[in-house]
Amino acid sequence: MSIAAIAAGYILDRVHAPFNFTLCFLLTVGGLILSYIAIGMTREPVDQEKSVPEYLPSPWKGGLAILRRDKNFMGYLVVRALSQFATMGFAFYIVYGLLHFGMSDLTAGFLTATLTISSTIASALMGWLGDRLGHRAMLIAGSVAVALSSLIAWGAPSIGWLYPVFILNGLANVAIWTIGMAITVEFGNEETRPTYIGLSNTLVAPFTIVAPLIGGWIAETAGFQTTFMISAIGGLLTAVLLFWLVRDPRPRGRVENS
Repeated sequence: MSIAAIAAGYILDRVHAPFNFTLCFLLTVGGLILSYIAIGMTREPVDQEKSVPEYLPSPWKGGLAILRRDKNFMGYLVVRALSQFATMGFAFYIVYGLLHFGMSDLTAGFLTATLTISSTIASALMGWLGDRLGHRAMLIAGSVAVALSSLIAWGAPSIGWLYPVFILNGLANVAIWTIGMAITVEFGNEETRPTYIGLSNTLVAPFTIVAPLIGGWIAETAGFQTTFMISAIGGLLTAVLLFWLVRDPRPRGRVENS
């Protein structure tokens, strides 16, 4: 993905419009077709060990029971919803670079490559650390990365400062989405886990949709820097709430012996 981002930057910079965008879109379609062919050829191993109970409660009843009973999970959902507003400034980094610093297409490609490289490295590193220190700790670290990324973007004096902004952006995305999925499956047991996953995805989805719209409205009415400052405050608040409201759902013994 990093090579593709740099290549897209070169194409947009060297090929005359509108053929530059047309070529990028055609290459994207070709890459998607190849990736779906590869996925279609993949076969999942048959699970012979998992036992499915004969009676499963209604997802609605089971979900409501979980929300009433599991306060730790409720705190986690609140934090996940808040994190969507904390990261709303991420969507405007490239636009800010274009409008505020006159960023070229090639620089945009390098920044996108920086994002993908940092995300790739963070996925491996934070996954490894999460198995040993607990995924909650990685979520807190990711929330701090959100705050730092937004603060640097808010005060960036030149285009070069956007590189650490995008590196921290990559770390934060991995923590909120990849580590967020990993910690979700640690709630409950084998029987209730699908309900936990469904609740986490369904209840957070409206905030995921609304947050960028609110961010865009703030950016248009009050400016990009106001959006970045609100995101920074949201990142710090998310880290504090994770520390005080959420306990690591994985038993301590499993963390230490992983």
